[in-house]
Amino acid sequence: MADTTATTVPLTRRAARAAREKQEAHEIKSRRRQPWRPRRPRRSDLLRGLTAVLAATLVLPSVLTALAPADAGQSGPRQDPRPTAQPLIVAGTNGAQIERAGYSATSAEEVALLSASAPRQTAATFVNNLASEVQWPFVTGVPITDDFGPRSAPCSGCSTFHKGLDLAPGAGTDVRAIAAGVVRVAQESDSGLGVHVVIDHLVGGDSVSSVSAHLQFGSLRVAPGDVVSVGQVIGSVGSTGQSTGPHLHLEILDGGTTPIDPYAWLLARVTV
Repeated sequence: MADTTATTVPLTRRAARAAREKQEAHEIKSRRRQPWRPRRPRRSDLLRGLTAVLAATLVLPSVLTALAPADAGQSGPRQDPRPTAQPLIVAGTNGAQIERAGYSATSAEEVALLSASAPRQTAATFVNNLASEVQWPFVTGVPITDDFGPRSAPCSGCSTFHKGLDLAPGAGTDVRAIAAGVVRVAQESDSGLGVHVVIDHLVGGDSVSSVSAHLQFGSLRVAPGDVVSVGQVIGSVGSTGQSTGPHLHLEILDGGTTPIDPYAWLLARVTV
């Protein structure tokens, strides 16, 4: 009887273990056969996502503002990078300021002047002052296309040393006397300087002459012997004579004969 009990116990344990292993294998096999199904989102997950979106909407603008450069938040229209004309300075006026095409006037007389003679093309090349005894030949800054001094000849028969300053405000723009003086030459021609005017001036006790060349045919408003005032219209921008396009060729002659740099001379004498 004792021998039978000792033999039965090990067999029972072995059978129980085998049964468990068989059951586990069956469960694993059943799970593998079941198709995968996505888990349905829980209500808590949806609330958590909505909270995150709202938080980002409220916080992100503040973070971007804090990280932005100090000048990035400035409002207003984008500035044009291209050069624009400097303000026209008018002294001794009391009316409300009126602006036009990058420069301004403060009286009805000045507004009429600008309306009639505003250059079609402007640039920040100089600042004019209608109250100065010496003025630029245009009411506001205009493009400068050639400077005084040595150069490559731009056309057949043109010089390799430029005796003047070329300004290009557009064909038909009024050209004005740079200072008070007496007209020595006012000539219609289609060679060399083309239609041009020479005026003799006395500036600061020094004798100088101004040459305004390549003016339009029929635009001359002065004649030899005329006494002109500073800023008086003497003709219009053209392309007569040895010219490659509409522009004013301006010369300043020291002592009436020796060409000097017009830009430097005017810049030193036009008060602003």
